[in-house]
Amino acid sequence: MLEWLPVLILLMALSIYAVHTRLHRLKGKVVLTLEQRTRLLELAERSLASGDVPVGALLIYRGEVIGEGYNTVLLNQKAGEHAEVNALSSAIATMGMEQFASLDRRKLVLVSSFEPCMMCAGAFVNYNIQNVFFMKEKDLSYTGREEGLFVRYLLRRRQIKHNREQDIIFEKHPHYPGKRKQL
Repeated sequence: MLEWLPVLILLMALSIYAVHTRLHRLKGKVVLTLEQRTRLLELAERSLASGDVPVGALLIYRGEVIGEGYNTVLLNQKAGEHAEVNALSSAIATMGMEQFASLDRRKLVLVSSFEPCMMCAGAFVNYNIQNVFFMKEKDLSYTGREEGLFVRYLLRRRQIKHNREQDIIFEKHPHYPGKRKQL
């Protein structure tokens, strides 16, 4: 635990710095067509019917919408169905995972009507979505609380004793990095 303390302190300091300076404001701007902007807001409005937080999202590649989504957490009773994740899932379902994975990440843009949460940010990291834009930012106190909860998670997480069971399962996967190809 103590060996993680300097890393956690650095993470906290960087998080506080990022929150207070709002680094995202320095990032470039995305230009939406009127049609894309209208669609983004239409998607956000759809969430209202089920009482979900009214957020819409578009995944855009080279100027064309390849995925769209809106919050359906309450509608479908599924924790992960945020607008941004739904837009990502929509693109993958339409194109297939292999084609989606082959897209040039520099030309892939996610636009949300509201600043994405940490769960959605995790999805962006997993799928290497580097360009994320949003219309309305979260309140600074909300963002600070969210960052604090993440630091608490890092401090409280624990690895349980194991006997390589998960490693054995991973090794059965055809794309496991440690697996050697048979000649």
